[in-house]
Amino acid sequence: MKKSILAKCLLSLALLGGLPAAALAQEPEGETLEVIVGQREVYFDFGSHQLLPAADSVLQEIAALCKDRKNLVVRITAHTDSIGTLANNEALSGRRADAVKKALADLGMPVTAIAVKTFGESTPAAGNGTDAGRQRNRRATIEVLERRQAIRLAGTVRDEASGTPLKAWLVLRTQNSRDSLQTDDQGYFSKTYPANTILGIDVYATCYFPKSEMVKASPGMKPLELQLRPAAKGAVLDIENLYFEGGLPIMLEKSKPELPKLLRFLQLNPQMKLEIAGHVNVPNQPPLPPEDKDFKLSVARAKTVHDYLLANGIEQARIRYRGYGNLQMRYPNAVSEREQALNRRVELRVLENPCQ
Repeated sequence: MKKSILAKCLLSLALLGGLPAAALAQEPEGETLEVIVGQREVYFDFGSHQLLPAADSVLQEIAALCKDRKNLVVRITAHTDSIGTLANNEALSGRRADAVKKALADLGMPVTAIAVKTFGESTPAAGNGTDAGRQRNRRATIEVLERRQAIRLAGTVRDEASGTPLKAWLVLRTQNSRDSLQTDDQGYFSKTYPANTILGIDVYATCYFPKSEMVKASPGMKPLELQLRPAAKGAVLDIENLYFEGGLPIMLEKSKPELPKLLRFLQLNPQMKLEIAGHVNVPNQPPLPPEDKDFKLSVARAKTVHDYLLANGIEQARIRYRGYGNLQMRYPNAVSEREQALNRRVELRVLENPCQ
């Protein structure tokens, strides 16, 4: 029992930066720390380690959150301005960290759940050339982290048709973080996340259409098999999750994260040329003439995407936009909302692809 407790303490300290990597390597895998309260800051007067009165509300918030929760760790970092010697400032930051630790202990936090790191003047939050900047640097930060089971999110990226492993880039998004990874020569990737983390995964590879998936890092999950479709000449890709205000070319706020994905795709394929095609849902009707307002809407929505790409550095010669009205609806006699949604879309069409 004592050995198990010691192992957990060593692991927590190593993850917090308080032990060398060798100590961490000796401990069992399977636990990680996730930030659940981002950095809160408390401040001090010049040369002092006495907390200013405004710190009380921050410390009480932290203590209340941690009450009766044994799986939490509090991380304190302490800092100073640049006035004085390096040695004196390092010592002062130590006293400031101890002051915060004692204040939390007085509020009921067990000292075994508190980790401290001091930086002296080495990591200023603001310039030291003004009174305001120096006051900003006389601080301690407090974070609350939760011990969680660690799940290794792993998988491979392959060509959809041939199964060939691909050299690919992945962006892994959680509610609080954004990480970038590259697969190895066998298309393999892995990264550890706290159990039950919800992730959005965006996958890119040269000469392939990008792909996005949502996954949950769960105990016992199988390796992911992410398949990409070649962006061959003539191939078409719907821009998923791209929604506009009714009857307007104005993109909904929730759809705006989709455009940087398209930009990244074009940046990875600098010789590729594309058409951005707009479509509307007008079922059970003959083809709309170009002067019809709905036909013009299909043009305007395609132009919205086109203009975003131009504004972000994509050359005019590489992209064009075109509206098709209701001429190419997926469901000419659409009935369900799903069918109607697939009719009103913006898609990419590959015009030239030097990969072929």
